[in-house]
Formats: sequence, structure tokens, C-alpha cells
Amino acid sequence: MQKKRRTQAERSAETKEKILQATVDLLFEQGNARLTTALVDERAGVSSGARVHHYPAKIDLVVAATRHTYELAAQLGRQRALSARSSPEPLREYVKDCLSIYFDWPFIAALEVVITARTDEDLMERLRPVLEHFHDTMRTTWIETFVATGYSPSEAEEELALTLNLIRGMAVNRLWKSGSAAYDALLDAWCTDRAARRKSVRQ
Repeated sequence: MQKKRRTQAERSAETKEKILQATVDLLFEQGNARLTTALVDERAGVSSGARVHHYPAKIDLVVAATRHTYELAAQLGRQRALSARSSPEPLREYVKDCLSIYFDWPFIAALEVVITARTDEDLMERLRPVLEHFHDTMRTTWIETFVATGYSPSEAEEELALTLNLIRGMAVNRLWKSGSAAYDALLDAWCTDRAARRKSVRQ
């Protein structure tokens, strides 16, 4: 049987995927300062012309790679949030989702770009909508899950905001002080304390 030929759209999508993954990998491994379009071309195994067709400049690469990273994280987050609607402790499920982002490559790769954008107005202007869309989407998704398990909207807002900022702080700390045992213990204590607090308020 003759193998079906890929369409131009399929070939283009595959090339973009290779380029974006190469960019994310290099951001994680070497940081934004050392990232170059030539390194991305080499890692992705594409010609500079093929890359320029999709992403003409470095800024286009890093913004697209950040968007790609968070789109994948949001997709997994929505799946986890839906599953958490049947959990007696949705906060622990939310913690797991946050850890998969902030204790792993998505946060480190994105942080490299965000730090650069702090002093690069053009980059920040293009990056801010990407970050806002991700956080707004995940906030809405998880609030719906918490409400579905019995939280009020205001309770859900508080739990999400406090937990997210706690984990992001830990994630920054982990950049120089690795090891997960201490963080796991603290987060377990956090979830236990919040559950006990919620129970006492409702009694």
C-alpha cells in the first residue's frame, strides 16, 4: 500500500512544532541570553529559510515558544481540573497541576523570557497577552472546579491565589536550592491546614 503523502499544511505544522520545541529546549538548557536563531535552526534540524518563513526574528521565536508552552500546560490543566471535580480535596489536585508547571521546564523556560521582557518594552508588549490569557484561562477553569465541589466563588478565588503564589515562590527558590522533599512536606501541611480551616469555618 502506497504511503499517503503529507499535505503542505501538515509539513508546515511539523516544521513549526520542531522549531518551537527546539526553542523551548534551548531556553531551558542555556537561557534566553545565549539563545540564537542559528542554535534553534541547528537543534530543530531546519534551514534558516524554513525558520524565517514562520518566525523571522528571535523575538518571534521566544513569544511563540512561550505561547506554545503555556497552551500545552493549559490543555493538561483543563483535563486535571475536570478530573478534580470528583475529588474530595480539589486543592491537592490544584497543587499537582501547579507543580507540573512551576517545578518543571514550562516555568523555567518562560521565566527566562519574562526576565528579559522586564527591560524590553517590545517583548513585554507581545508577551503580556500570552501570560494573561494563560492565567485567566486557568483561573476560570479551576474556579469552576472548586465551585463544583462546594466552594463559594470567593473561597475558590482565595484558595487559588494563595496557593499559586506560594508555589511560584517555591519555584523561584528551587532555582538555587533544589530537592523536593521539603517542598512536598510544606505543601502537604498547607493543604491539610486549609482543609481544617475550611471545616472549622463551616461548622
